[in-house]
Amino acid sequence: MNERFVLLPLLLHLLLCQQTTSAELNITEPRSHQGILRNMSLTQDDADFDVKNGIIDSETPPHTLLAALYKQSFAYYTFRVRLPSTLETIANSLAKDKDELLTVHGADVTSDIEQTVNEIRELRLNILQNGNLLAFTDNGSDTAVWNAFLEQLPQQQRTYFRACWLYAECYMYRKVSSIFLTSKYLASYDYFSKQKQTAAQLSLDAMLAVARGTRSSESNAATFQQLLKLNLWGNRCDLSITSGKQIKPTGDALDLVKELDDNLLVDNTNAIWQSLHSANGEGIVEIICDNAGYELYTDLILAEYIIDKGLAKKVRFNVKAIPWFISDVMSHDYHWTLQFLADQADPLLSELGKKLKRLTDEGKFELAPLEHFWTSPYEFYRMAEVNAPLYERLSQAQLVIFKGDLNYRKLLGDYSWNDTESFDTCLRGFKPSNLCTLRTIKADLVCGLPQGLSQQLFAKNKEWMLTGEYGLIQFASK
Repeated sequence: MNERFVLLPLLLHLLLCQQTTSAELNITEPRSHQGILRNMSLTQDDADFDVKNGIIDSETPPHTLLAALYKQSFAYYTFRVRLPSTLETIANSLAKDKDELLTVHGADVTSDIEQTVNEIRELRLNILQNGNLLAFTDNGSDTAVWNAFLEQLPQQQRTYFRACWLYAECYMYRKVSSIFLTSKYLASYDYFSKQKQTAAQLSLDAMLAVARGTRSSESNAATFQQLLKLNLWGNRCDLSITSGKQIKPTGDALDLVKELDDNLLVDNTNAIWQSLHSANGEGIVEIICDNAGYELYTDLILAEYIIDKGLAKKVRFNVKAIPWFISDVMSHDYHWTLQFLADQADPLLSELGKKLKRLTDEGKFELAPLEHFWTSPYEFYRMAEVNAPLYERLSQAQLVIFKGDLNYRKLLGDYSWNDTESFDTCLRGFKPSNLCTLRTIKADLVCGLPQGLSQQLFAKNKEWMLTGEYGLIQFASK
């Protein structure tokens, strides 16, 4: 059977993600923000906050850095609703895990837990009051880099609502890490670990369906392109967008076939195939990872295909050094996922897990050295200046795959480009090698669209850029 028709229904089966309430979470955050802000009666506190902080009741102007300063932006909603909700979830989860932490660390951990919970809630309040982005005082290996970055920001842009959205949101997650780093017992604790593992467990049926459809695949452009699309849509299941609310891959494949074509707004999959197929197979593919759980699983499936079909000699996974944006992959998530698969009762998943472990042991899969650049506030066009060794490593790859919405924001720089501006232009010279981005759209910035397309989408749904229902696969050659 033509592999295109084996994988296409499978891909569509996983296109839509259905939110599933987890017993461990009590998050009721709505999916869209602008409709809520339109329908929400403005309280005096809201009005006072906006006046006090100079909030501008408009969308982000063209050719401007995205910022929560603009009330009709997703950044404003993020700092008024999403991130405070995330911080409350962290505090509540830590309090819930107290007995488990007591078992590991003993009674002395109690004061650490209480202090950490208090500091997380203080951070939440600070955001809601548009507090300052202060220098870090912890002993993290990236502290000096962060403080140097903060020092060069104009003074008037060193608050949550006046800083560039990218800078301020990254700062908040780094601030949470700092709170844990200064704790005696919790410095190495991954406060997002349970949510990531739950996300993987909820995806077992989807994982099995993918495994069944990919065990005997051919080496051709059509199959590779479908695996790229499968990998793209896995990015919809992103816990940072829902402030930790669990998401389960689901959907009816046959009903979604046509919808897939409509939702993929830019499809450069053939150019990506050519960048690998035309090479000698001795190169390296670098994957700049995004989410753990189901998305990491689809990363592994794509990487397996690349190795099995001789498209590269090694796939290197770049993961985060600290807990980041709730669901981002860390090194222990990578190893946990391989073991999780190997331990499954279903022989297909178990054998796949063992194979992925073997590929790792043989060095065909490799975890990249930890790089704090991925959890820095810097846009990628500044990589050569800020972290020359990392830029040089990426330049040696045959292909670099950037996964997800945050990596896309860092590629474009959280800047309100015209939506028809070319991807090459928006990269601002960042081309260490052939690179591509697989991104479901969950923030109000985009580039490389055909003329008139965004106007059509806005006419259908004013919030189309926030739902994760639309995707991009964009490519730039070196």
